[in-house]
Amino acid sequence: MPKTNHIYNSKVLSILALLFLVTNFSFAQKIKPVEPPKPLFKSKDGKLAYTPDAEGNRIPDFSYAGYMAGEKAIPDATIKVVVPVSKGDATIRIQSAINYVSKLPIGKDGLRGAILLEKGTYEVAGTLKISASGVVLRGSGFGVGGTKIFATGLDRIGVIRILGKDDRSEQNPVAITDNYVPVNANQLTLASINGFKVGDQILINRPSTKEWIDTLKTAEFGGGESALGWKPGTRDIRWDRKIMAINGSTITLDAPLTTALDAKFGGATVSKYDWNGRINNGGIENLKIESDYHKENIKDEYHRWTAICLENVQDAWIRQVVFEHFAGSAVTVLETSKRITVEDCKSFA
Repeated sequence: MPKTNHIYNSKVLSILALLFLVTNFSFAQKIKPVEPPKPLFKSKDGKLAYTPDAEGNRIPDFSYAGYMAGEKAIPDATIKVVVPVSKGDATIRIQSAINYVSKLPIGKDGLRGAILLEKGTYEVAGTLKISASGVVLRGSGFGVGGTKIFATGLDRIGVIRILGKDDRSEQNPVAITDNYVPVNANQLTLASINGFKVGDQILINRPSTKEWIDTLKTAEFGGGESALGWKPGTRDIRWDRKIMAINGSTITLDAPLTTALDAKFGGATVSKYDWNGRINNGGIENLKIESDYHKENIKDEYHRWTAICLENVQDAWIRQVVFEHFAGSAVTVLETSKRITVEDCKSFA
């Protein structure tokens, strides 16, 4: 073969190889890596949509939280009694008004009525208690010139308690037979459906087993075993739910679960309960609550600890309330409470 042809063929092969590399490189450049599905995104209709993982877990739907699970607006109670402003401790006068309204009949709206506090400052040396359903304590404004409850005294007692009775009675627990129930699930399969019906109030209990604690590595928090380490049975998770439907051995809940149930970590149980003393449809609104404190000690914590505490209560609210100078919490919602709304509130140090 002539030398010129050999050189020509070599050049052609080199050019073809270069074109092949450039073409492949360009093609590779156009291929974008496949992005994993987003756990949360906006669907075509403009609503939030969720992508579950391989086990069915997804971001929980918290729209069921708050007063009446968000299905009804917070009602406006009719004023039944007005407590005038006067100097000195107003604890007894306000409590007497609360007691009066607490004995009134409950209306079709589930309310007895509201106690109205006028504009001005009410000194409260003790603790106010609402222990009946349908009672609302309302001020005449939470800003300057509005209603202020000034909690006197330098101890850690609370200012207002919305407090039902702790008389819940539970029936024997029934095992959940699902091997795995993902986060946000609202259906459970039971070992026995006997005794359950639509409308029943139930407690779902997820035990805190040694296997679960060891998997999380929370038996200790550094430095060996300590008092801070989790112990079996001390970190159980409980959900307060209502049965909305029954299909065979499967029940449908009124709200989803926020943690997965796994048989290898002890599974979970369901128990029916009655709770006659739990109160509902009550609230605190449109006022300011302020605590006294040691003025000479800006780090003082030995004064009113909590402004409002809710216990053994469901479907209640705290709205348009300003808090100031509390050592602990503005609002404390204990685990015996359910569907509580706290909205349009502010807390200052």
